[in-house]
Amino acid sequence: SDFPKVLAEQNPMNDRYQTILTVSVVLGILMILYGVSNMFTRTSIRPRADYTSASANEAPLSGGMETLASVPEGRYTYGGSATMVQVRQIVEPMIDDIFPQFRLSYVQPLNTSPSSTLGINMLLEGELSFSDSSRALKPYEYEAAETLGFELQQIPVAVDGIAVVVHSDLLIDGLNLDQLSDIFLGNITNWSEVGGPDLEIRPFSMLPSKSGTANFFIQRILNGNDLGERVEIVNETTPILRQVASNPGSIYYVSASLAVPQCSVKTLPLATAAGRPFIPPYQVPPVEPEKCPEQRNQINKDAVRNGTYPLTRRLFVVAKKGDSADALAGQAYSDILLSAEGQLLLEQAGFVNIR
Repeated sequence: SDFPKVLAEQNPMNDRYQTILTVSVVLGILMILYGVSNMFTRTSIRPRADYTSASANEAPLSGGMETLASVPEGRYTYGGSATMVQVRQIVEPMIDDIFPQFRLSYVQPLNTSPSSTLGINMLLEGELSFSDSSRALKPYEYEAAETLGFELQQIPVAVDGIAVVVHSDLLIDGLNLDQLSDIFLGNITNWSEVGGPDLEIRPFSMLPSKSGTANFFIQRILNGNDLGERVEIVNETTPILRQVASNPGSIYYVSASLAVPQCSVKTLPLATAAGRPFIPPYQVPPVEPEKCPEQRNQINKDAVRNGTYPLTRRLFVVAKKGDSADALAGQAYSDILLSAEGQLLLEQAGFVNIR
């Protein structure tokens, strides 16, 4: 190029120093422009490579965080589904790293366990900016929001399987959905009635009015009917998994993301109806119990994704519609979960990507 030569002819400084000066000035101008741009923009920045890498068996998803619109500044509260707690644990650090201006605080309810229903109620009462939910919104919740002067929306972000959990020594091939219904209605009370040993069945469930998982189970499996009188109501999943592990006749249902990796209990294959094939919630072949926890069972993602596993549901972010600060925060959180990086992290948490 003749550019350095022309400068040398017009200035007594030698070529070397003139070139250094020119480069320094250009770099200074670029740094100033970059700083001004970052000062006035709130658009997302490209995430680090460790958030975008897929596992060896998975192709990267399209639509990364660089495609997001603006992410709001400020502190926002959220809560809700106990099923999605592991989402919070794995996604929040990423948000803190990539979007430090978008500060989230998870609100733990007082004197009770988190749940989808409680989270939606707290959102309606103005205690949360948005909420996670393992069930769809109810008509009365939409109506309650309208009464309060705003609209709600539910944004699907992942797919989850519901796993049926039993004692690890229970010898049974699986259950069909009618048998599962009869067990929780109280019509079947012994494992011998469904091809198992002569052993009394002891069913457990969360309270449907509080748990999104229980609410889904009641609607999907029991057709909205009440749980049978034999069903023992529990408040938290972890203690009841211990109960199932120590009581040979026990049965419980919970998110496959929580149940499948467990070492102390096992999950049953399910069939849509009598005579139909049993589909396991775990990848075949299952891990031998003595190899756990060094190795753990993995979710049967293909069966959950394509619906051949009989008991699946969508997970949602429940947010306000509109352009209020809370509405923008809920939409931004949903966009983050639906980005390529967010979907990969949801898979790491044990769910199935929805995109």
